[in-house]
Amino acid sequence: MAQDRSQFPAAQPELSSPKSIRKSDRAWTLVLVAASTTLAVVFLMFTPPGFWNKLMAVGSAVCHQDPAHSFLIYGRQMPLCARCTGMYLGALLSLAFHFRQGKLGSLPPRKMLIPLGLLFLAFALDGLNSLAASLGLGWHLYETTNLTRLITGTGAGLVVGAVLAPIFNQTAWASWVKASALPNGKKLAVLLAAAAVIILVVYAGPQALRYPAAILSVLGVLAVLCLAYTTLALIILNRENIANSLRDLLLPLLVGMLMAFLQISFFAFLRIYFL
Repeated sequence: MAQDRSQFPAAQPELSSPKSIRKSDRAWTLVLVAASTTLAVVFLMFTPPGFWNKLMAVGSAVCHQDPAHSFLIYGRQMPLCARCTGMYLGALLSLAFHFRQGKLGSLPPRKMLIPLGLLFLAFALDGLNSLAASLGLGWHLYETTNLTRLITGTGAGLVVGAVLAPIFNQTAWASWVKASALPNGKKLAVLLAAAAVIILVVYAGPQALRYPAAILSVLGVLAVLCLAYTTLALIILNRENIANSLRDLLLPLLVGMLMAFLQISFFAFLRIYFL
C-alpha cells in the first residue's frame, strides 16, 4: 500500500556548518597567510629602518603627521598627531570595553545617541576650527591646541568603537546577544573616566609614558582597520551569523588583516617614496 508522503516533513536544505566551512577554507587560508607574510616582509624591508620608524610608517598611512600638531617624546615626534593619537587610543579603549562584555550586538539606545553625538560633533567642530586657522580664513572660533585635538580625538574614538564593535558582533556571531554595551549613562561614565586617564597621561604625564601610548595608538590603527575589513569580508563572503568561535572566523579575519596591511602599505609607500 502506497504511503502518503504528505505525512513526512519536506527535506530541508543543508546549511553549511562552521566545521565544513573550515575544511573548505584550508587552501585559501594558506594563500592568505602567504600573502600577508610576503606583504609584511616587503613593508619591513622598504620602510625606514628602526622600530620607531616602522611605527611612523604605519601612522603615515592614516595621519598627516604635522609636527606642530603632534606630541613629542624627548624631542621625537609620536607616530600620530594629537588628534589621531586620541582617536585611535579612544577607539582601542572602546573596542576593549565592548568586547570584554561579550557578543553584545545592539547599537547604543536612543538616549545614548545624544552624548555620543556630542562627542563626535566636538571632534568635527574642532577639526574645522583648526583647518580654518591653518588656512588663515579669519573666522575660527578659538585657538586650537594639541590638548583640544587630543580630547576631541579621544571622544571620537570612543564613538567609533561604540559603533564598530556591535556591528561586528551582530555580523559575525551565530549567537550574538541583542543588548548594548552602553545601555545607560553609568556605563558611558566609566568609559569617559578611562578616556580621561589616557588624556591625562598623554598630555601631562611623564614623557616616558608616551612610549606605550604611541605603540597602543598604532595598535589602535591596526585594530580599527582589521575589524572594519573583517566585517566587510563576512558580508562579501556570505559568512554572516555562522561563527561560534574565533576559529570559525579565521578566513574572514585573514582577509581583513590582508586588506588592512594593503591599505597601510599603499599609503605608507606613497608618502615615503612619492610625497
